[in-house]
Amino acid sequence: MHRTLKYRAIAAVGASVALALALGGCAASSDEPGGSEGEGGLDLVTLRHSWVPDQITLPYAAAKALGFYEEEGIQLVDQPGNGGATSVQLVANGEVMFGTGEASHVISAQTKGIELVSVMQQYQEQPNAVITMKDSGIEDWDDLRGKSIGGAVASSGHLATLAALQLKGIDESEIDFVNLSPGAQFAALSEGQVDAAGTFLGNLAALDLKDEVNILTVADAGYIAPSTSLFTTPELIEKNPDLVERFVRATVKGLRAALEDPKGTSEAMAGMYANVNAESLQATFEMDSRFLVNDFTDENGLGMHNADAWEQQVEMLTELGELTGDVDLSKAFTNDFVEKTDKADRSFPQK
Repeated sequence: MHRTLKYRAIAAVGASVALALALGGCAASSDEPGGSEGEGGLDLVTLRHSWVPDQITLPYAAAKALGFYEEEGIQLVDQPGNGGATSVQLVANGEVMFGTGEASHVISAQTKGIELVSVMQQYQEQPNAVITMKDSGIEDWDDLRGKSIGGAVASSGHLATLAALQLKGIDESEIDFVNLSPGAQFAALSEGQVDAAGTFLGNLAALDLKDEVNILTVADAGYIAPSTSLFTTPELIEKNPDLVERFVRATVKGLRAALEDPKGTSEAMAGMYANVNAESLQATFEMDSRFLVNDFTDENGLGMHNADAWEQQVEMLTELGELTGDVDLSKAFTNDFVEKTDKADRSFPQK
């Protein structure tokens, strides 16, 4: 059923201002998790995103603009990120209360003695892909043997590509990996410097060459592993489970709203963050939406963790030599808070 969503006007906040507010708020809450008070008696929640404001940020912006956080008695102060690994460090150190990043970051942290718990699964599948020019003759994974792939090799996307190649029976020694700065792989591909390029699928939406490429997603290769998650510490969960429940509920509702009205939520977010273009944001989010909803969410609802997918990721990361110890998935994620959100508020069928 189509709903009419009512947006609130929220002034745009620059990255430096958001950062200062967030760090200040965290300092006040370090002694008692979830104990800080925001404006108007609201509970102050601080969040570190995995990257600059983009399609992954949209559900949080939607929840802000639609008043979902305020309805739950929360004032959210968020800050842009520079990678999920940094989010892990800041949350673990108590500098922010919540963070977003790859599920693999939570898993890897546990093997290093860093205790974090994912409380909401945003991306059910990896939004990574390898792209090739349509006139290259490289149309499937087997065609990549002996070819070059450009991208940032020290990234979660590169690990996803390695996993997909392994599932397709292709040894990484058969590929010439070319390490490039993030974003540089597209020019390298179009200019013929590399045969293929690794990318997040949503990034293609804003590129002129999107209609000129073949797309090989890691999910289609059989790598069904979770991607972006919302995580916090066991300490916050123990000391203030009510706050975690309220924050998760508002965020899940924001995710559903973004899927329901990507145009309206993108326009609202563009008014909240500097240097965000509403049309580009909408295009990237819509392209990524196939990784947010799938058969699992049709049955279980948005935000839920798929235990089988997490297990596959642990197995693959172990085979790739990326884990330094054992993993206890019962401590890595919980569905308890998402399940306390009404099913109607976390239901969105595949299109």
